[in-house]
Amino acid sequence: MTEQWLIQDIKKLLQHRNRVVLLDPTGQCSFALPILQQNHITVIQTDRSITEQWQQEKEELMLRHEAETTFKDSPVVFYVTRPQDKLSFLFDYCFTHGCLDLSRPQDWLKKKIFTHAGLQVHLDNPMLLTAAKLGIGKDLAWWKKIVQNLEEIINLDDELLPFVHNPDAYLNTKDADIRRLFEEKLHELLSQQYISKPPKTLADEVVKRMFDGLVNNEISETLLALYYKWADSATYCPSLETYIRNYKLSGIANPWNAHPDHCFEKLDLLALKQIAENVRDKSFVSDKLQKLKKRIFSSKAQLFLPAWWQDVWSLFHANTNPLSACNNLNAFIEYYTGTFSNVDRAIRNLYEFFLSDTNIIRPLQEYYEGFNHLLLQTWFGFYSEYKSDQQGYLPKLFSAAKPKTAVIVGDGVRYEIADFVATELQKHFKVDKQIMMADMPSETEHNMSALYVGNKNVLPLHKDREVSLTQTTGKAIVYMPLEQLNYGTAADYLVLTYKDIDSAGEKLQQAAIKLFSEFEAVLVDKIALLLNIGYQEVYLITDHGFVLTGLLDEADKIDPNATGKKEVHERFLRTEDKQTNIEWLAFEEPYAEYKYVYAAKNHRPFKSKGVYGFSHGGFTPQEIIIPKFKFSKIKSQTSQLEVFISNKTDLNEVPSELFIIRLDAPKAPTDLFGGVRKVQIKLYAGNKEYQSSDIISIDANSIIDKEFSFSSNLQVQAVLIDAATQEQLDTAIIKKSNLRDLGGL
Repeated sequence: MTEQWLIQDIKKLLQHRNRVVLLDPTGQCSFALPILQQNHITVIQTDRSITEQWQQEKEELMLRHEAETTFKDSPVVFYVTRPQDKLSFLFDYCFTHGCLDLSRPQDWLKKKIFTHAGLQVHLDNPMLLTAAKLGIGKDLAWWKKIVQNLEEIINLDDELLPFVHNPDAYLNTKDADIRRLFEEKLHELLSQQYISKPPKTLADEVVKRMFDGLVNNEISETLLALYYKWADSATYCPSLETYIRNYKLSGIANPWNAHPDHCFEKLDLLALKQIAENVRDKSFVSDKLQKLKKRIFSSKAQLFLPAWWQDVWSLFHANTNPLSACNNLNAFIEYYTGTFSNVDRAIRNLYEFFLSDTNIIRPLQEYYEGFNHLLLQTWFGFYSEYKSDQQGYLPKLFSAAKPKTAVIVGDGVRYEIADFVATELQKHFKVDKQIMMADMPSETEHNMSALYVGNKNVLPLHKDREVSLTQTTGKAIVYMPLEQLNYGTAADYLVLTYKDIDSAGEKLQQAAIKLFSEFEAVLVDKIALLLNIGYQEVYLITDHGFVLTGLLDEADKIDPNATGKKEVHERFLRTEDKQTNIEWLAFEEPYAEYKYVYAAKNHRPFKSKGVYGFSHGGFTPQEIIIPKFKFSKIKSQTSQLEVFISNKTDLNEVPSELFIIRLDAPKAPTDLFGGVRKVQIKLYAGNKEYQSSDIISIDANSIIDKEFSFSSNLQVQAVLIDAATQEQLDTAIIKKSNLRDLGGL
């Protein structure tokens, strides 16, 4: 309010003769100068260092001349730092034009506060003047609280964050009295006697006190509020991260004594190591996880909560009790997809973070394997009920499919990965989650053939499988890698292969685990893109899942002790002769000279050549129960402004390097809020985007022209999309004419 009161008085005086003398003999009101300048009022100042009378008179004469020449037609305030009775050439301006006397600024402030708030002021004069400076930008309610002593003049809740973020820049801009008052408040916060210190030193002490309080869970409300605000600020958080890196955590710090929202990963790791070391002590683990519950599920300081705590929680809260109620295969499948697949995801994520730290991951892996053993024993009990429905799936699907059907065929997309993708997409699209039972052995050549061909025919070459699918269905199916999908794709029937997961697993083994979040992001983006460019149904299927073997010793591997001729793989054997090992499951799957396939009643691999990071071909729910998900658009409840490309005919033959795309929005929809739409134009040469427009805002009943270049291409495709939803609204083919540009002749 301070600035408003000042400007109100100044502008009222300027109404008369466009000149005002602002008297401030003590120089205490220099804070008014920026306020005047911000309001586009010219300020001409006297120089306090001039003490000789003749020099003062000369100065005032020159100031007056400047005002009446240079600023003849502009409002001018003379900021005068000497008493009125000492003035010469500016003296008469005080009476003939206007004068605001701030010789006693406290009196002026008291009158303003009484006039606007009806309150008598009992603050001492220095404090009142400090409050005036801090009152710039504050409302009348703030002044009422200050006058009635309901609020501190310096509010650390507001001032601490910008100070610790950049101490020097913050304090060096403050007037001396405000700076001193602020520093005194900080010393009070630190329980210290006031000593003049550099701003950085003072900030370091405040932050150290905050961190110490978090480590020991003995933090003041003021510093805890500072921490939460700091952690939640995109602007200020980088400085907090710098302070965290520089903070020396005590070697005797106890993770169980820390504040639940602390920001120290070292404490988290220490806590996790203790849990891992005592993993067999159920009472210890239960007690520690209960203490961690508030941290794991806190909504505060999420930036500093390691993502793996959620996975640790999921692992140690795995519930296998429902397995006893699974009396058939369907009940088991429901349990696995609804419950245990989340545990599979948790241990995979923990492998990603801690595979190189055996002291942590080995106990967690052993704990997981205890649950997994119970799962597998129940699963193997339903072996006789198992029947694959993978054979000939794609021929059946496309034979009955309508145009604008797309299928993503992943390689090694196990259920928990697809479930995560579906969870991300169900926020905006309709998701139908079904399962498919993979064929045995669950490996790429066999299962891709099952999907594309069927009838137990195995085609080693993927190209042959695609040819077979096209011939069987009679549909003009377009095949491409998922990565090449873009807005220019326009096939009625589309099959997109995504081999990254299985390929990375085979090439990188356990190191590929760190890439899985990227693979999932690709699936989310591409499925959303397919639905936005007009595909009515998008399916996500796969050939098989996979088992992560984790840390594996030679003794953990299974001896492939089979009679007769055999072919040994990680997770299965092919044999000519029938075997009698009761620990193996038999499948009649003729292949070359072999007749049988055997899988162990275990998730461990057979002793074979190669590494064992990922295992394929076996008979586990992780490999056999695979996703068969369908995605479709949810019909909008509100109508949108229709926008389309209206000059498609002209774009069929463009005689120059440049061309115009005309956007037309001919009529407003019935929806009240649909009268405007933000769109974007993307240009493609082949399958590659080479140019895009800025976001275009178009109103109903309007036309917008946008100019583009061929960029040396002979034919390009324009795709018009909704900028918010990325939905494809229209497309056009633009062809460059062979005729020369005659320049309008």
